[in-house]
Amino acid sequence: MPIDNASVATSGNYEKFVTFKGEKYAHIIHPHTGYPSKGIRSVSVFSKSAALCDGLATAVFIMGKETGLSFINQLKGTELIIVDSKDKIHKSNGIQFDKNE
Repeated sequence: MPIDNASVATSGNYEKFVTFKGEKYAHIIHPHTGYPSKGIRSVSVFSKSAALCDGLATAVFIMGKETGLSFINQLKGTELIIVDSKDKIHKSNGIQFDKNE
């Protein structure tokens, strides 16, 4: 995906995790439950500011797919790609691509 004069940050649970008694435990912890967030494999945020991208990627990971997409779609100049736990791709309104490419 071409990026010009912008930044991208990705948060995910596909690399840093442990499996204990058949359950996967990753390093992104949901603050309300104290347990690892579930339902998402990765979140990539695109914006001008690298710091903003970094903070939003982890925040959206914890928010979840629906809330995260709704939130990002309200921010001008910020876009989002989520890969859920079933490897389905979800994107914010400003991202246009054919997932078969």
